[in-house]
Amino acid sequence: MKPAAPTDHSAETAAASSTSCASSAHGELTADIVLFADSTGSIISVAAARPQHTRIMQAAAARACFWEALGLGAASLQETLRLFPPLRMHEISCGEGQNFLLRIIPLPPELAAKGGYLVITTDNRPMEALRKTYEERLEDNITAWSDSITLFNAIFDTAKDPTLLVDASGVILTANLAASGIHAREGQPLAGTPVKALFGKRFHPSLEQAMRSLRPKCIHVEKVVALDRDGEGFPAEAILRKIVFTTHSVYQLIVHDLTTQEELRGKKAEVKEMNITLRQVIRSVEEERQELREQLTNQVKAHMLPALERVAKADSAEIRGGYISLIEEHLAGLAEDGAADLDPELLRLSPRELRVCQLIQMGRNGKDISKYLSISFETVQTHRKNIRRKLGLRGKGTSLYHYLRQKLPIA
Repeated sequence: MKPAAPTDHSAETAAASSTSCASSAHGELTADIVLFADSTGSIISVAAARPQHTRIMQAAAARACFWEALGLGAASLQETLRLFPPLRMHEISCGEGQNFLLRIIPLPPELAAKGGYLVITTDNRPMEALRKTYEERLEDNITAWSDSITLFNAIFDTAKDPTLLVDASGVILTANLAASGIHAREGQPLAGTPVKALFGKRFHPSLEQAMRSLRPKCIHVEKVVALDRDGEGFPAEAILRKIVFTTHSVYQLIVHDLTTQEELRGKKAEVKEMNITLRQVIRSVEEERQELREQLTNQVKAHMLPALERVAKADSAEIRGGYISLIEEHLAGLAEDGAADLDPELLRLSPRELRVCQLIQMGRNGKDISKYLSISFETVQTHRKNIRRKLGLRGKGTSLYHYLRQKLPIA
């Protein structure tokens, strides 16, 4: 039931009038509905209502109670104040398809001597639109963040080198598949493990110092000995980066395995050694050729040239024929070079290799042969390998010494 109107309106009217003027300007700026009610809840005046708020305007003209004009569903002022406590924000619907934020403010005696209420209803649509906009933006940000995490995980997990994220205290936060495959023990994750456990002890101080002194966007690179899951060390290159976030920092650590490079260096050293051996073999061949030329020259000087001089000086044809026969014998000997008495298989060998075979046949070892022929021990070994290859001797079970002992003595 509508309460009776008060008999003296002078104080209330003055308070409501002055407050209405101030709130009217506020209503024009915010497009809110501002109702002024007396101590019984009857509407004295209304400010900032729009033409579409017909029901509210009519209720104000009829001095209806504000809870009836707003359709709050209460039967009295006491029930209204219980359902919608003053000085709090409440979301309501005025029955016209719009949602409002309701706030009931009791008027102090300075503004209304007999008391009263300032009822403000704020149009909730801009707030809902703003909330929807923020929700959409938040959803977009969450989607972008999720996509970024997915992309990061894809790059992180497919990196060929072991890659880890480490916190400021040196504890591993996460590790990619390559790191887990090399460093993690069976069934034990790397997360939560001190990162220094992945390296030899003598590298711990330098890595800890690098983490303390490293600046953002700088890189620390160090040659280290990394440890695999079995505690075996291998040469590696540790690459450390510092990543700074708003409230904290993490470190990216890449462990690049240098084993392949060490193997390549080893193979390069082997090739270099083979080149040295090859040069020694070539030098040995040249020495053999020079020795052969000297032997031929000496034979010609010692036998053939004197015989030719005697042929030129001989008076009879018989004497000249004898010298000519002597020259022919020497030429035949030079051509055969003692090959007539050799085994056919030994004819494949060079004069120096035959000399080595002769010494082996006599029971000389590699050092003796090296000293006797004034060549290096490595050259002797190279001759032995070439001799075995030319003679078709394969495997350690076949002794070159026993093979040569079965042949005729090499002259």
